[in-house]
Amino acid sequence: MGTFRIARSGQEAVVVDAYSNVIQDDDGTPAFRLAALVDVTAHEPTQREELENRVREKDTLLREIQHRVKNNLQMITALIRLESRNVTSASAISRFDRLAGRIESLQLLYKSLSEDVQSQEIDLGIYLSEVASAVMRSHAVEGIRLDLKVDSYSVSVNVAMPTGLVVNELLTNALKHAFVGRNNGTITLRCLVDDKGCRVVVADDGVGLPPGVEWPRRGKLGALIVQSLRDNAKAGLEVDSTAGKGTRVTIVFTRSAARPEPCGSPNP
Repeated sequence: MGTFRIARSGQEAVVVDAYSNVIQDDDGTPAFRLAALVDVTAHEPTQREELENRVREKDTLLREIQHRVKNNLQMITALIRLESRNVTSASAISRFDRLAGRIESLQLLYKSLSEDVQSQEIDLGIYLSEVASAVMRSHAVEGIRLDLKVDSYSVSVNVAMPTGLVVNELLTNALKHAFVGRNNGTITLRCLVDDKGCRVVVADDGVGLPPGVEWPRRGKLGALIVQSLRDNAKAGLEVDSTAGKGTRVTIVFTRSAARPEPCGSPNP
């Protein structure tokens, strides 16, 4: 269950390891619970120092691995964009661009992890603003501006990753399709936090989805990414599109579902 320090009045505190297990009978029915407290106060300081050194070494190794993954993803993104220059088909170029954008979103995620390996938490507001900046740099359209407002909000990697991919997908779609025939427009990105949780909004004031078209489209990668977001963050997703008035996608997840999982903390 964990290691606990027990204070004693007038005496030195005791450090104990706590163990617990359920004992079942032959039918698999729980019969009773076995609990044990093991006094580890007398452990040699050198043993604790050795353990702490091992933990620090593993943290350093993990940081190095994440840094290398980030660099590799950055190189893959550059290679994909370079290869797209040799393609003449407009549809093929679009596929290359989308793939590069998705990989760049992951690269930004690993960049955050390599900078702070201790917590394995991601500030969703900062991460989404970095994703938005990357998309705008890659697909900048003159006259189209980004209206950005984000709150600081720590989430687990399993929540941040699909959220970043979904936002990348929506921003790319807006820049490519929302303002056809127009030379100006606004894309809005919000990451707003309250007592209940977080609400991410990606909206545009463009032409809206064509009649009969839905997002995400079934069978496409975007639908798989959205499903991953629903599974990992128990997120709700709402799409509202009106012809001539634009598209608005709202992602909502609760604070309990999105919070980072504690690492190495004892069970109560």
